[in-house]
Amino acid sequence: MNLDKRDIILREIQYWRNNRLLPEQYCDFLTNLYDDKATVKDSNPISLHNLQQGSIKIWLFGFGIISFIFLISLYFSVFPWGLQLATALSVLLVCYGYSGVLKDRQRVMSLMLAGIGSFLTLGFGMWMIALHDLNPEVWKPILIGICGLLWVILGFVLRIGLLQYCGYIFWALLYAGFFGGIRPEASVLELELLWLPLCILTIWLSWLLHHRIKGVSGVYFAVGATIWIMPELDALLLRQGYPQWLSYILLIKIAVGLALLFLFRKKWIAWVAS
Repeated sequence: MNLDKRDIILREIQYWRNNRLLPEQYCDFLTNLYDDKATVKDSNPISLHNLQQGSIKIWLFGFGIISFIFLISLYFSVFPWGLQLATALSVLLVCYGYSGVLKDRQRVMSLMLAGIGSFLTLGFGMWMIALHDLNPEVWKPILIGICGLLWVILGFVLRIGLLQYCGYIFWALLYAGFFGGIRPEASVLELELLWLPLCILTIWLSWLLHHRIKGVSGVYFAVGATIWIMPELDALLLRQGYPQWLSYILLIKIAVGLALLFLFRKKWIAWVAS
């Protein structure tokens, strides 16, 4: 077989292996079939196989990354404000940047980096609010809004539905906190009217976009399903003085929601699968 064609086939098999598109034993069989030396090349430099080989460069790289993280953790509080902000942004750019670079070749590593970046976004923000004695009633909502916007955008770009979902849920928390401050004594009916239109809107968007934009229909559907029970969660967890019988209403709404999902399963599964 032509060497160029063989290399293309082997790279494709390695891509299937890395992205779990075929079982491991099938990839081994195909690799042995096309590779004269019967060696499996691993393009991931931080794989267990490469670590086992004892490459000095990989181990030094790992030591450098771990040391860098510890140095930032130990000395971040004594950095000037501008350097703290620059350090946080640099770490986030590295995490999200490499997540974007690896999203097609190393999906698991891409998801891990996106998760680490998202956790650090919230962590750095909370840390800086505490270090500089900023007013939490002002800056925590701002941080929640920024995190929500960032996660929605990056979740869409990187095709990570869970990250998008977390962004929308953060906005829902911001929405709940805003109206909780305006109407802390809102009745149960007001809370239902506050949340249920959003539930209908997100479910409608799930239906509307399932043929137009790939990867967002399932996110909107999950957000809508969560908002379905938000009036009761808002009353029980975020407000004071509501009767405990609301917990029974919550159970009834969960049961009704599951019944609706079962009855219309052929429709909404088609939206989500698209």
